[in-house]
Amino acid sequence: MFHKLLIANRGEIAVRIIKACRQLHIQTVAVCSTVDRQAWYTQLADEVVCIGPAAATGSYLNAEAILMAAINTQADAIHPGYGFLAENADFAAMCAECGITWIGPQAEQIRLMGDKSRAKQFAQQQGVPVLAGRSIQGLAWPQIKQTALQMGFPLVLKASHGGGGKGIRVIDDVHALHQQLRVARAEAAAAFLNDAMYLEHYLPSARHIEVQVLGTGATVHILGDRDCSLQLHKQKVLEESPASILTPAQRRDLYQLSQQLLAETGYQSLGTIEYLFADGQFYFMEMNTRLQVEHGVTELTTGIDIVVAQLKQAAGVPLHLAATVDLIPTKTAIEARITAVLPVEQTLIKQFSWPATSRVDTGYRAGDRFVTMYDGLIAKLMVTGTTRAQAVAHLQTALAAVKLVGPATNLNFLRQTVARPAYVADQVTIHSLAAWEASNS
Repeated sequence: MFHKLLIANRGEIAVRIIKACRQLHIQTVAVCSTVDRQAWYTQLADEVVCIGPAAATGSYLNAEAILMAAINTQADAIHPGYGFLAENADFAAMCAECGITWIGPQAEQIRLMGDKSRAKQFAQQQGVPVLAGRSIQGLAWPQIKQTALQMGFPLVLKASHGGGGKGIRVIDDVHALHQQLRVARAEAAAAFLNDAMYLEHYLPSARHIEVQVLGTGATVHILGDRDCSLQLHKQKVLEESPASILTPAQRRDLYQLSQQLLAETGYQSLGTIEYLFADGQFYFMEMNTRLQVEHGVTELTTGIDIVVAQLKQAAGVPLHLAATVDLIPTKTAIEARITAVLPVEQTLIKQFSWPATSRVDTGYRAGDRFVTMYDGLIAKLMVTGTTRAQAVAHLQTALAAVKLVGPATNLNFLRQTVARPAYVADQVTIHSLAAWEASNS
């Protein structure tokens, strides 16, 4: 097992990784920007290294500074968390060159799946259905315009690298494409240091279903599925495990497609394969080659500590996981992301509490100040139930009981959303939340 691990991230996910490392008796090194010096995760870690200014480009996206921190503290592994450098193949390769274990897939696997356009081509070659899409990287505007017209509107403009909803726009016509292309590219470059884009057909009605995998190089373990259809501004808001709309036959097909996709890759570490599901058909969308934000609901339904399992796999410790057929959940878990409403006027979190029956993953405590530089996430509240209906009822109760005094948040919107008859009846699509937000304004 590793002696010391550096966490190349911040906030909630840094806290989560530190907790997993403590279970395995691994010392931790936290890195921080100047604005995160007093953050809770820095107090939990065994060592802390300030790696740069508040701007992410000078700190959490600064690969050289992070590697130097790992070398100077004699860390033998780096966990990237999610976001920032988590899907940066060059950074993974740099870690290997320095003799530091990268907690994630090998660089070539990240390159294959991290480029969404290339990943879709690969999926097609493996016989996995995809939505029609084309890369526009390196094309001049006249060629981009022609490509879009040939495909037909509406289209989705997407960043080829990264995730988290950044660099994504729904495009209705050529004028909108011309307007949004520059903005989307700038957003992708700022978030992922890569502005490559591609176009994809738009589905007016679909669900977003994803499969959690853990590869050992020889075996790809499937750890269940999630429904992440309720998204706002391309950011996930509510996530469930399992996807309750799937029949047993559809779930078997979904898992078979996922095994088929990775059968010849020798995939290692955690990954999430994302699909759009419409009219009984799954369409491969992308694969995130990292730990996912919503991993907690899968942990609650499988009983597997996914982060601990990821660390063990990277260290070469044998994993004793049940076969997929034995991992069919006997309960439902739902996660609600509690986020700040930007721009934030009040940063001091004066009070923050939740019912003891809920699981809450957070990087903040009462008395902390919310950091506005990076994203709006304050906490992830999770509940379970023996049925989806029971889990929804528990979520309604838990959200009503959360007390958060300080930054303005989406709590009221979450409470209203989970009380909607369409949500309770599980009659939603990837467009529902935007429509519900519009109806509240």
